[in-house]
Amino acid sequence: MTENRTLEIYYHEKKVGTLAETRDKRVAFQYSDDWIKTGFSISPFSLPLKNEVFVPPESSRTRFGGLFGIFADSLPDSWGQLLLDRYLENCGLQRGSLSALERLAYVGRSGMGALEYFPSKGSDFGIEASGLDFDVIAGECEKILLSKTSDKLDLLFQMGGSSGGTRPKILLSEDCRDWIVKFPAKNDPDISGKREYDYSLCAKECGIIMTDTELVKSEVCEGYFKTARFDRINGTKIFSVTFAALLEADFRAPTCDYEMLFKLVNVLTKDNRADKEQLFRIMCFNVAAHNNDDHTKNFSFIYTDGKGWRLAPAYDLTYSDTFWGEHTTSVNGKGKDITREDLLKAGTGAGLPESFCRECVEEIYEKTKALGKYLKQTGVKKGKKMPFKERIEDMAD
Repeated sequence: MTENRTLEIYYHEKKVGTLAETRDKRVAFQYSDDWIKTGFSISPFSLPLKNEVFVPPESSRTRFGGLFGIFADSLPDSWGQLLLDRYLENCGLQRGSLSALERLAYVGRSGMGALEYFPSKGSDFGIEASGLDFDVIAGECEKILLSKTSDKLDLLFQMGGSSGGTRPKILLSEDCRDWIVKFPAKNDPDISGKREYDYSLCAKECGIIMTDTELVKSEVCEGYFKTARFDRINGTKIFSVTFAALLEADFRAPTCDYEMLFKLVNVLTKDNRADKEQLFRIMCFNVAAHNNDDHTKNFSFIYTDGKGWRLAPAYDLTYSDTFWGEHTTSVNGKGKDITREDLLKAGTGAGLPESFCRECVEEIYEKTKALGKYLKQTGVKKGKKMPFKERIEDMAD
């Protein structure tokens, strides 16, 4: 292998293993001997802790660029990928000329989660929040989305080039904590930041665990959504992985049911009831509050030596639709017209007591009523009818 066709992976300065590009452009992986003795499986279903060479399936070509899902998690998608492509073009490189392995080299130490890739072509950026004008940054993000030239491309790449998700965002440090600040995407209304902030407050009232959230003031809109990162605690990188990566699933398509997500929680957390209850609350909230974008990359696990695998705090809870008008993750086999009984069946099928499930559905129904009224007052999108009322009435049947 040439130098450009291999990468070494580290976690907390310990070598996890090596990635190597095969002749057919898939990327194989092998654990290091020391990691097998002292580490843990970084992807229990695809990469068990064994001394062998793992090659991803043929389907990984279209899903993850020839990578296993756990490593594709480190790559930026949507906004971050757009920034990386623009940055590479400024460096004289065509966006299609880099393999997935070479893109991981540009991620280096700055990726989401805790895995680091060497030799790195990037930097471990640490941008402080002091002195930033968020309205200016939002304006520069808009230029990028509109394919216009931005003289702050390098700064945007440093602050958001490793991020995922559709909305433009930056990663920054403030008061010894790490945060994400989101800005409107091309078709988002100016109220999108305020809306996601209000959703986070309502979700917490519904008993859903999230990191701290804030609303950044703005002179041009109602504010920008700001949330603390769960993969960074007191400067320490926390190992995290999305459900999509663990299942080797295409998060862009409606390929999973909540039943599968509950099974995954059961297996990895050793049937931890608190985590199953959290997932049930998130499912109910997504249905009640019309968060159709509940794909498998919007759920994550974290791993620590002390607690093993646990469900990560909830994130990306806001009003959203899909072009096919259904939830990306189905409930009881249904992507729309989801009833109260569908939610109860999903919860009891996962082993949760029916009494808890009924109380939880009622609680979330009551606490999201005000959110529904707020959304109808502010509007969802110009010319689009708000379906919240119909969903709540359906739950109450």
